[in-house]
Amino acid sequence: MKNLSIPLFCLCCLSFFCLSPAQAQDANALLAKVKAKLQQVDNYMAEGEMATDVTFINIADSKVKVYFRQPDQFKIVKEDGISILPKGGMSVGLNSLLSGKEFIAVPGGYVQEGNNRLAVLKLLPVAENNGVVLSTLYVNEKDALVYRTITTTKDNGTYETSLQYGKYASWGLPDKVFFVFNISSYKLPKGVTMEYEGSKKASAAKPAGDGKGRVSITYSRYTINKGLPADLFK
Repeated sequence: MKNLSIPLFCLCCLSFFCLSPAQAQDANALLAKVKAKLQQVDNYMAEGEMATDVTFINIADSKVKVYFRQPDQFKIVKEDGISILPKGGMSVGLNSLLSGKEFIAVPGGYVQEGNNRLAVLKLLPVAENNGVVLSTLYVNEKDALVYRTITTTKDNGTYETSLQYGKYASWGLPDKVFFVFNISSYKLPKGVTMEYEGSKKASAAKPAGDGKGRVSITYSRYTINKGLPADLFK
C-alpha cells in the first residue's frame, strides 16, 4: 500500500507543473484571499452546541465553548468541563487548518453546490512535518468563503467539513460546522474516550452503517480578538 502513495504524489506534482502560469497564479491568489480573510481573526471564543453521532459512544448534545488562537491553537470545552483537543492534523476549525501553514494551491475546476458556484482548490503542504497530506477546498470566489473541505491526514485518515455562514461571514467564521470522519481511522482524543470507558471500549467497537462518525457545532455567538492566554491550550 505504501507504494501507491508515490505515484499519487508524482501525479499531483505533474498536474501542478502542467498548469499554465496564469492558472497557478489564480489558484494561489484565491488561497491568499481566503487566508487574508481568516487572518483578520487573531483569536476568538465562541459559544455553541455540539451534537455527536458516533455509533459506539452515547454523548448527549452539549453546550460548548470553542477557543482559537493564531496560528493554529484550537480547543473545545464542553459544559461539564471536559476538553477536546483535535489531534494528528484534525481540525473542526478552518482557521486552525490554514493559519500559519504554507501550501501550494492547484486549481481543480468548479462545482455547483446549491446556489453557489465553488472553485476547487487542492492544497499540497510545503512543510514535510505537516499533519495534513492533502486538502481540497470548495471556495466561493466572490466572498472568499470556504463552504466545504476534504482533508487527508497522516494519522487520522480522511475527514470532511461543511460550513454554513451567517452574521460572522465577514470574518470568515461559520454559524455551523458539520464534520464527518471515518471511525476506523480516527484516534479519538482522550477527553472523548473518557465518556465510554467502563462501557464499550473503542478497540472492541466496530463501525456500523457507513462506518462514519458525525459531529456538528452550531455557534450562537463569537467574541473576536479580545485576547486569550497561551496556557488555555495546554
